[in-house]
Amino acid sequence: MNARRLGILTAAGVAVLAVGAEAVATARGAAPKFYFRLGEVKAGPEVDAALKAYAGEAVKADLAARPEWASDVGTASGENETAALVAELKRRNLRGFSVVVRFEHLQKEIKEPSPGARHKRVAMNVKLSVFGTTLAEEKLAFSGEGESSVEAEVSDKGADAETQDLAKDAIKDAVKQAVDQAVLKLSLGKAGPMNERKRGKKK
Repeated sequence: MNARRLGILTAAGVAVLAVGAEAVATARGAAPKFYFRLGEVKAGPEVDAALKAYAGEAVKADLAARPEWASDVGTASGENETAALVAELKRRNLRGFSVVVRFEHLQKEIKEPSPGARHKRVAMNVKLSVFGTTLAEEKLAFSGEGESSVEAEVSDKGADAETQDLAKDAIKDAVKQAVDQAVLKLSLGKAGPMNERKRGKKK
């Protein structure tokens, strides 16, 4: 499948990443400072269970690949799991977060074949957000947004599978953007979206 990727960073994402690219690079070489566990993946009916699960796994994989983030501190599950986890994180001097993924939209558009081509094209657009709340207080600590579009010709027989693969490509790109932005905001001490802060100043 020859996909044409059209990754779209939100305006807020461009601003944040431009300001803090050096901070992210520095953080990647640091020892673990944060712990995360994946919370709920929220989405409308247009997002099937497989894509919701894929988005969650993509976030887990992205954060787990960052040396400043840990996802396993060896606490046992049970009735007092959260309390035990918070105590262990405090002992290790780690800040703990529950990370939630929320799909803002997932749109599919079927287009006619390009001039001279046989197969129709499918365009997928995904926009999502990633939020982190503190484990103990359940307060918003960071957030990030990502948006990505991909387009490719799909065969008649394999249209469903190829469309699903396109959606996963778009989700993976959007997750990368959202997590990069969220982690950077955390390092800069900014919890809310930058455009929300600007609107608040105007009132």
